[in-house]
Amino acid sequence: MPPRILRLSLVLWWVVTLLLPGLPLLVLLWGWHGVREPGWLLTAFPGLPPETRLTAGKSSGTLALGLLALVPMLAALWHMRGLFALYAASEVLTPMAARRIRAIGVALALLAVAQTVLPGLQLLLLTADNPPGARIVSIALTSEMLWLALAGGLLVTIGWAMTEAARVAEENRGFV
Repeated sequence: MPPRILRLSLVLWWVVTLLLPGLPLLVLLWGWHGVREPGWLLTAFPGLPPETRLTAGKSSGTLALGLLALVPMLAALWHMRGLFALYAASEVLTPMAARRIRAIGVALALLAVAQTVLPGLQLLLLTADNPPGARIVSIALTSEMLWLALAGGLLVTIGWAMTEAARVAEENRGFV
């Protein structure tokens, strides 16, 4: 195993290890501020109709919906951490590495779906009590979400290919 892979894997393992608790903590701190100051919603959702009342309850609900996107993010980070640990231990072409890569791909694809659907649900929550004509629901597909979904699909495919490669490598070790 080339030393650069071992070194980079160890560095990335530490980065992800710090992000796993750090990201939820930052989100919770930001959320705590958001509940106290519902005005942040105007910055996050600039197209809100003027009739929209901004309350702590709406802020909390919007934040709770947003937290759903944290689940696939943390799942991807968890599996990345496991993959970097495998690579740091020189376990590259193994079924477990393939499963980790596949799981990262699934998590990224789910994150793309969450980032497509959740903002629309948040808008619906924020404008549900507005008068008719001032309620909003929308779904948007951005290029970033598309790339995230494609990257997820690519990793799932690579994970499947690595599973097959690991199986063939194991078969070949049996012949030697």
